[in-house]
Amino acid sequence: MKKLVIICLTAGLFLAAASFVTAAPVDYFLWNGSGGTWADADKTNLETADDLMCWAASASNVLEWTGLGNVLGFTTTDQMFGYFQDHWTDRGGLMEYGWDWWFSGTYHGPVVGGLELDLTGSSDPVWSQPDVVGGNFYPSLNFNDYFHETWGSSAALSAVDQYLQSGYGTTLAVYSPVRGHSLTVWGFRYDVDDPAYYTGVYVTDSDDIVNVLRYYEVENVGGNWYLQGLYGTNNTWQIRGVQAMSQIPEPTTITLFSIGVLSLIRRKK
Repeated sequence: MKKLVIICLTAGLFLAAASFVTAAPVDYFLWNGSGGTWADADKTNLETADDLMCWAASASNVLEWTGLGNVLGFTTTDQMFGYFQDHWTDRGGLMEYGWDWWFSGTYHGPVVGGLELDLTGSSDPVWSQPDVVGGNFYPSLNFNDYFHETWGSSAALSAVDQYLQSGYGTTLAVYSPVRGHSLTVWGFRYDVDDPAYYTGVYVTDSDDIVNVLRYYEVENVGGNWYLQGLYGTNNTWQIRGVQAMSQIPEPTTITLFSIGVLSLIRRKK
């Protein structure tokens, strides 16, 4: 499936239509099996240097949670988001290309593609790109060993389920008929008695200007998953892509794994 650029909403367009977090026995959160808690990088005021960089905010949330963002003395998602702001153009993009650059220091994404024009009618390339040298924090690691993605709306919620239960920091690429947006997903709600099974997701949103975890119901319409109530609309924002990052194993974990492998090898002799 062709990947579309996420041309983000500006912070000023946020409508406080979502309900706040509620507890339920059928909720699953990333930290249930992997520890930690949610993170929420937010944009600054309208028409600043980050108004189209929701993808970078979501990428930063995952960098904080996985620990991959703990470079240059950074400890918070806001610091990591600020680094993207200082090194990338204010355009739409995808979390994948930001993470890849964080590892390698190189942009491997498209220049122009997906939606050809942003909503201002600009003919400039839609895709955000680095304009200041940076990243390259993990040059010895293979980015694709840690990156996971699923495209296609019908598989989106099952991917969220799989990724969160696998301990991956996970993001959503959602699209309306006119633009795209990204959210960081931290949990989901399911109902074994519901034919659709999945009934909602817990997300953080860079456009709401506050650090808060929000719950949105989801509905399967014609085999596609839609967020209900996002920016005051129903069946408008379709979840089309899920992108995630796994954590780098702790050195002690790697050592123990190696010892286990050597033990198995010895047993085979």
